Amino acid sequence: MRKRTRTARVRAVALVAAALTALVLTGCSQSGTGDVDDSGAPKAPASSTPTPAPTSTLRKGTASDPLRYAALGDSYSAGMGGGDASGRCRRSPHAFPQQLAKSKTIVLSRFVACSGATTSDVLDHQIDALDPQIDLVTITIGGNDLDVSVLPSACGRGETDACKTAVAASVALLHTLAPKLEKTYQAIAKAAPHARILVADYPLFYDLPAINENTLGSEELSAAIAVDTAVASLDATIAKAVAKQRAAGTDIHFVDVQFRGHGVNAKKPWFVLSGIDAYHPTADGYTQYAKTLSALTNPAG
Repeated sequence: MRKRTRTARVRAVALVAAALTALVLTGCSQSGTGDVDDSGAPKAPASSTPTPAPTSTLRKGTASDPLRYAALGDSYSAGMGGGDASGRCRRSPHAFPQQLAKSKTIVLSRFVACSGATTSDVLDHQIDALDPQIDLVTITIGGNDLDVSVLPSACGRGETDACKTAVAASVALLHTLAPKLEKTYQAIAKAAPHARILVADYPLFYDLPAINENTLGSEELSAAIAVDTAVASLDATIAKAVAKQRAAGTDIHFVDVQFRGHGVNAKKPWFVLSGIDAYHPTADGYTQYAKTLSALTNPAG
């Protein structure tokens, strides 16, 4: 691989700076998720714990009286990439909602997540699956509103004009996403007033702290930083929207899912790397989602 030159490093930093400047202008940087660490990589989003924190409405599920669970959202909730997917929505038996439902204290009553879904699709087609008897709701949404799924392929050949255009387009849409997310979370809370709502984010595609001249060339590195900055900016927007709804008294939680050590450039990636499911989590990736979410699916005691 080509070694990182000083010019490439400068170009990478400049690209990140441009993306972060756009992030600040859209008002999303306050959550801190769009910051970069000392290596130049975007920091993973911090857990959102705004005040005042709502009192939990989630009852304790039991084997005889399990929690009624509804899974909403896009392809990351449907399980696209997890294997054995079927139907137009590409739902997989290895999706994290299916894995969570293996618990004797949870029953998956509604599984309406669908690949390609946007916030509008959730409002128009998925909210109807909820009712006051639902105890738990999970959702991943927002990625398709910004077309972030196209970023890895657009930037697959490095810091090209197509890559820059795709990243800029995604970041530019951030200011339109926040009100859409807030409206979506409000609708979920209204339709399922007694439910705990778990909003999972999107893991960064690359293991940037581990990248050096031996893993990616300079052009690929610049592109990787740009892609992960865009995803981190998306996650920051999601976290901020969740915090606003939580401060209003909703039992809603931002869940930070991380694939550290298993990005697309890792020896054992948790992303599908080719085909129709490219850049979606593998079954192992969805297991990580389930493990991360499970800590909030049942109250202690």
